Amino acid sequence: MSITISNISIEKIPKKTLAYIKYVGPYQGDTELFGRLFNSVMEWVQKKGLMNDPKVEAITVYHDDPETVPESQQRISVGFTVPENTNADHDIQILEIPEGSYVVGSFEILPNEYGSAWNEVFEYIKNKNLVPSGMMYESYKNEPSTHPEGKHIVDINVMIQ
Repeated sequence: MSITISNISIEKIPKKTLAYIKYVGPYQGDTELFGRLFNSVMEWVQKKGLMNDPKVEAITVYHDDPETVPESQQRISVGFTVPENTNADHDIQILEIPEGSYVVGSFEILPNEYGSAWNEVFEYIKNKNLVPSGMMYESYKNEPSTHPEGKHIVDINVMIQ
């Protein structure tokens, strides 16, 4: 595997508001599932006129530890950042990603390299004797179909105590 790690650091990240769809069940490696979920939320965000903000981020929040929670019960929330006062409706819900200190790993990877990238982040946490405090998410920085090698540019964020 040829994971490109551009940086792993500790950063103070401000609060974010996420419009999302929750999914429960197997998701690892299922790019079609992620595409469907993101497209559903994107349609909603576009209808609300919120996609034009250059600060909009595509995010997946991971609620469970895949090592301890059975695959059929693992929960993710897939969506886009929106202004703080945005209201939920229909299938779209609103979640607050708290402000705090996060380990942030920036990667340029292929779809099958996400597991290795997460391992790099948790290895950093272990080596620095840091303690995760629950919130974990990926923030996507590009549209992989526009990358010359089809790679995903992504930040993996793990909140720490």
